Amino acid sequence: RGLAGNALDPRARPDTTSMRPLELWGYEASPFVRPVRERLVELALPHTLVCCARGSANRDRMVKRTGRFQVPFLADPNTGVELFESSAIVEYLNEVYTLPATPAKQ
Repeated sequence: RGLAGNALDPRARPDTTSMRPLELWGYEASPFVRPVRERLVELALPHTLVCCARGSANRDRMVKRTGRFQVPFLADPNTGVELFESSAIVEYLNEVYTLPATPAKQ
C-alpha cells in the first residue's frame, strides 16, 4: 500500500538481521517515535521498543540513564551510540545501516 515502513529498503545492509537489537525508547502514540520505528523496520533492524509512556517505570529508568526524559531515544549496542531527536536518529540509521549508493551507469 505504499506506507512508510511497509517495504524493505533495497539499500539495507544484508547483515542487519544478525545484529544485536537496538533499543528504541518511546511510546506507541508519539509522532516523534513513529519515523524512527518505520526506518528500523525498513532496514530490517532487530530492535526493542522500551515503552516509557506516562506512569511507566521505564520513564524513571530513562531519566536515571540519560539525565532527562525525551523521546525518541535510541541506544545502539552494535556501535555504542546513543541519540535523541527523530531526524538525528534516522540520519544515523541511514549512515550506518545502509549500503552506499551506487553511481548511475552512463
